[in-house]
Amino acid sequence: MDPLASEYISSMEADARIFYSVVQINLAHTIMLAERRIIDGADAAAILRTLYKLHEHGVSGLDLRPELEDIHMAVEDFVTKETSEEVGGKLNTAKSRNDQVATAIRLTLRKNLLDVEERLLELVSTLVALAEKNIDTIMPGYTHLQVAQPTTFAHHLAAYAFAFLRDVERIEQTYDVTNSCPMGACALAGTSFPIDRVRVAHMLGFKRIEENTMDAVSSRDFALQAMSALAIAMANLSRLAEELVLWSSAEFNLIELPEEFAATSSVMPQKKNPVVAELARAKAGRVFGNLSGALAVMKALPQSYNLDLQDLTPSLWNSVDEVRGGAEVMAKLISAVEPNRELMRKRAEGGFAAATELADVLVWKTGLAFRDAHAIVGRMIARATKEVRAPEELNIEDLRIASKEVLDKEVQLKPEELKEALDLGKCITARELPGGPAPKAVKNQLKLLKREAKHCAKITRARRRAITKAEIKLLKEAKRRSR
Repeated sequence: MDPLASEYISSMEADARIFYSVVQINLAHTIMLAERRIIDGADAAAILRTLYKLHEHGVSGLDLRPELEDIHMAVEDFVTKETSEEVGGKLNTAKSRNDQVATAIRLTLRKNLLDVEERLLELVSTLVALAEKNIDTIMPGYTHLQVAQPTTFAHHLAAYAFAFLRDVERIEQTYDVTNSCPMGACALAGTSFPIDRVRVAHMLGFKRIEENTMDAVSSRDFALQAMSALAIAMANLSRLAEELVLWSSAEFNLIELPEEFAATSSVMPQKKNPVVAELARAKAGRVFGNLSGALAVMKALPQSYNLDLQDLTPSLWNSVDEVRGGAEVMAKLISAVEPNRELMRKRAEGGFAAATELADVLVWKTGLAFRDAHAIVGRMIARATKEVRAPEELNIEDLRIASKEVLDKEVQLKPEELKEALDLGKCITARELPGGPAPKAVKNQLKLLKREAKHCAKITRARRRAITKAEIKLLKEAKRRSR
């Protein structure tokens, strides 16, 4: 090819990531070819010796000139030079770069997904640990970024922990979809050689084979699913990052941001900028763009393989890296966050966060319809706000005046009932419903999070062990047959 053209279509720079997967695929394929007597044992042994050597030396042993186009041709070139044209030329018997690359991406992605799961589970664990220290730390809950109802810092942190746990579950599902082997599909229609697709899949640690050879080489929906799950995870990371930025601002001042995760200004010495959280928030856009770009690549591709698919893969790896890195750094940041507990409570009190509870009490104690109770409490707070009075200054007279104005009649409530309704601690304790902010309810949520995270971690460890076991077994078999 024209040097400019070959450089333009080359994937060498991105292919280093799938190097070990490519070598393992060739090892498994060569063993299968020998077992099925498609190539003779001596040639297979020579190829296996060379591949085993390459696996030990790493990608630096390859000629990565753009003229070779990709890592698959570079590996074949290496084997041919180490053996001979006749022997090395047999390496590509009954396979294609099309099924190889689809398999290599899946092999590499499996490990990457497990890496992301582990980082997200660390983040869940960190959120739970901080929540356990703040079961009774009262803070305002917000809707529309306005003080809404009282909650606890633990309840707020648990909300994120559950979201990240769902991210782990989505990635687990993606792993299962990814854990399927395209090898044997060749270019698109398989081969007339008597190959054993299942044997190759098992040697590579796959759960099953892809059932349609055309679909095997041309589909990337497993990658799209991975990028979708990663994009959702990044959205959750960005939401957490946004709150850390808000909470650490002088206007909110709800948390003390750890200095080792902040930066000062080059000009203004008083600044403590939440740069880690800001960058995590920004990187979410990149991950969303990766998914959007990948969908655009796939939307109009005819069956089966097209080189357009090559351009999707770097976006996949970038999404993996951004989420893995983001989850890891955010876990460390969260572990060092210090809540400003007194100010959190004051903000909840000053924002009339117990207003809903007072309306509920009016319904319970007086038999009012909720909408009437809602209107009365709203009138009470509007008056108090205009007169610059604090929630604790509300009294029975305020209730009497408001109810007279709204319903043209006075509503009766005992002073102690009014006071209790406005007590933030009692307001939270009363919400013991499953999932609520009451200490007992939050403790149950944290127990559930720990249990579910432990279960997910168990699955992740089992899958990693299965991959490692398959790799060790494959290398041992290759070494044995190469003698």
